[in-house]
Amino acid sequence: MAQATEVVFLPLKEGNDPQGQKLKATLETILKQGGPLRMYSGAQVEHPNVHNLFIDWTSIGHHEKFIAWEGYKAFLDDAVSICEGPPNLYHVHFEPFPPTAAFSEVTEFITIYFPANYSAEDQKTFHENMKKFGSIVQRDWEGCRGAAGGWVAEELEDPKTSEKAKVYVELIGWESVDSHMKFRETQSFRDNLHLLRGAKDLKNVVMVHVAAKEFKA
Repeated sequence: MAQATEVVFLPLKEGNDPQGQKLKATLETILKQGGPLRMYSGAQVEHPNVHNLFIDWTSIGHHEKFIAWEGYKAFLDDAVSICEGPPNLYHVHFEPFPPTAAFSEVTEFITIYFPANYSAEDQKTFHENMKKFGSIVQRDWEGCRGAAGGWVAEELEDPKTSEKAKVYVELIGWESVDSHMKFRETQSFRDNLHLLRGAKDLKNVVMVHVAAKEFKA
């Protein structure tokens, strides 16, 4: 089975865990009981109470074994207790895997929505275009640390329309949010943005920055 990265959204309660002890315990349990390859953790810059995890697994089946663990319900209840809403998760087949190069000082986290019946051929074309876009950014901008992209294994819902969607995730590592914003003013960005924005049947694009660091027990 293909290696996969679990992407988790934790909408944390404000002030509920000021020292982060409960969150830290949650992450430690994932490492101890789940045994993933590695895990990155951090808050969204634009939405500080939303915490993202990026957990690399040998396969989705490996993650499912963790879900089947007898202590999982208690673990999940503890995790939910620090959230103001239910956590959300899905799996991405990133290329390259692991997407380590995309995690630096700050990571641009782009979620791109297409029709649910987006064809395999169209998926391949868009993936190749995003690989090209990532390579160009790294070539033309010193502040770019690396990139990785891939299709989400599950069918998701487009937040703009509530319709089912086929979803692609692109991660780009930057030295800072300011560095990313400055790149957006360059001719290189203007000349190559069509690789993303000009995609066939593109429905929606959502972008945030995540200050994610590798978490080790």
